[in-house]
Amino acid sequence: MQAAPYQLHHVALSPFCRKVRLTLAEKRIPFTLKEERYWEGGTEFLRLNPAGKVPILRYEGRLLTESQAICEFLDEVHPAPALMPEDPAGRYEVRRLCAWFDDKFHTEVTANLLYERVNKKIMGRGYPDSEKIKLGSARIKYHLDYLGWLLEHRRWIAGNAMTLADFAAAAH
Repeated sequence: MQAAPYQLHHVALSPFCRKVRLTLAEKRIPFTLKEERYWEGGTEFLRLNPAGKVPILRYEGRLLTESQAICEFLDEVHPAPALMPEDPAGRYEVRRLCAWFDDKFHTEVTANLLYERVNKKIMGRGYPDSEKIKLGSARIKYHLDYLGWLLEHRRWIAGNAMTLADFAAAAH
């Protein structure tokens, strides 16, 4: 049996890794997983990505980093099913919404809820900060209202077809 051409270094709870896993699965690309405990430090992991972040996708001797760049790479190398629109305006909207979820939603909601309630315990970084949990819980309403508004005007988050923006939203 031939090994899968892709190996994903990931953390199961990371929304950025989840977005890449969703892309790989939707495109039916064979891959293997390697769980990383990046928070423990270690020179081996930092050799893979000096930024000290996951996901890292190993492919043909290359190490690909940054979830959005990885997903767009996969969409170009494996064009079916397409997860980016053909037109520049459509691609812009997908990238804008991916950035919204990966930056704004992550900072205001995911980091305050998931990190505080789950990741801190797993990483051995102390107890949850109840103020951050309250803040994340309060901010999620704004984001869900915006998501609802988008879906009132479109079939999918970024338009009339499923795209990477839907995966970014689902991952968080």
